[in-house]
Amino acid sequence: MFPTAARLSKASRRPLTPKRGNKDFYKGTRQAALPGGHRTGAPGRFIVRGSGKYRLLDEKVRVFVAPHVTDINQCELKPYVHTETHVTASQRKDLYSLMPLTPGAPSPRWRETRIKNRLSSAVSTGKEVPTALPEGKAKGGVLQWFKGITHSKEKTV
Repeated sequence: MFPTAARLSKASRRPLTPKRGNKDFYKGTRQAALPGGHRTGAPGRFIVRGSGKYRLLDEKVRVFVAPHVTDINQCELKPYVHTETHVTASQRKDLYSLMPLTPGAPSPRWRETRIKNRLSSAVSTGKEVPTALPEGKAKGGVLQWFKGITHSKEKTV
């Protein structure tokens, strides 16, 4: 078994230059790779004559406008939370208990929030909301009983 020819050749180890890069790749000042997005336009143009073949044009260079540093420092709103900010256990429970562990997973307290949402919608529409279990319905538990109330069309008292 022999390694492939591309692995042995020095062609794969050549440095990336603007000639070998993508159509908007300019290695010099990396002005084209800004947060504006992919392929937003180069900030200069190629000039054939002279030692430098690429010239930056001042009117095409992107400039970001921001408030003065003193205004930012005096403002009460800050974009980040300080590293020494501590969260209590109750605050942590309130913040993270409704969030799922992974993006596709349901929330750990999804049942409670679902019941609260159904109760609030039932109250807002003027439906009668029972507060106690009817006789004979306690076998399946409160959740089963509540599911039956919200999905059934007849009213149970």
